[in-house]
Amino acid sequence: MIEIFFKDIKKGKLEKIDKLRDGCWINIEKATNDDLEYIAQITGLQISDLEDVLDPYELPRIERDGENMILFVRDIATNQGDSYTSLLAIIITGRYFITAAIGKNKTVESMINNGFSASTTQRTKLLINILLNISKNYMREIKATKTDISMRKKSLEGIEDIDVVKLIEKEDVLDQYISALTPMKNTIESIFQGGYVQLYSYDNDLIEDLLIATRQLLDNCSTTVRNIRALREAYQVIVTNRLNNTIRVLTSLTVILTIPTIIGSLYGMNINIPGENDQYAFYYIILFILLVTALLYVLFKKKRWF
Repeated sequence: MIEIFFKDIKKGKLEKIDKLRDGCWINIEKATNDDLEYIAQITGLQISDLEDVLDPYELPRIERDGENMILFVRDIATNQGDSYTSLLAIIITGRYFITAAIGKNKTVESMINNGFSASTTQRTKLLINILLNISKNYMREIKATKTDISMRKKSLEGIEDIDVVKLIEKEDVLDQYISALTPMKNTIESIFQGGYVQLYSYDNDLIEDLLIATRQLLDNCSTTVRNIRALREAYQVIVTNRLNNTIRVLTSLTVILTIPTIIGSLYGMNINIPGENDQYAFYYIILFILLVTALLYVLFKKKRWF
């Protein structure tokens, strides 16, 4: 689906228009090969330069073709399946600002619905706005994960198998974030340091905020991954200790119950045995078994085997 928007400096509202005009923003959701042909037609780009727009696993990078710039970034996925990030292609030409994704992009959708400070004619500022909003999406997800990890640290004694599974899932999510953010940080630095876009003095603060935010995202991701791994190791130690304690208790019970079992087996044999004619022999045997069991229990308790 192709939508065309325009917002100039004087008007504060983003308007949807029917025809192309200089300085408009073209947004493409659920991009197809036909959409790529349309982009190629209005920009002069080759289809081969645009094919990666449809690759869901494409890593962040930047390409330049004359005055045109193609930027690939990864945002938080709207419908998270196997992949927790989704590709967003941003194409900047001398006339148009184009965004394209193979699904719905939450950042673009939010900016269209809620508005933004830049005009569509300010292509550099619009690009920075999109990248800043993407970084905010990552930050919200990372903060939520950090909060969840902090809560789990307070209940280490009550861990279950499902807790370990959830930690592994969160670690996988953060690993995907790091895989997306590392090349994206390098790409963003290249954009603003390599002269890919025209920069203005009033954009410097936004650019600095964007670069700082991207670096902080990577640091937070890496720190959170380390915390998850430390928590998983703590879980593993606790589970191992529980298993060892269970085995120790079972071993102790086996030893304690072995003595009564042996005595009971001997007196169950069909042969002459001491005390068989004593009417109180049964009570003596029970008393002896209880004494031996009690002694073994006290011994194992002192050894802290229980």
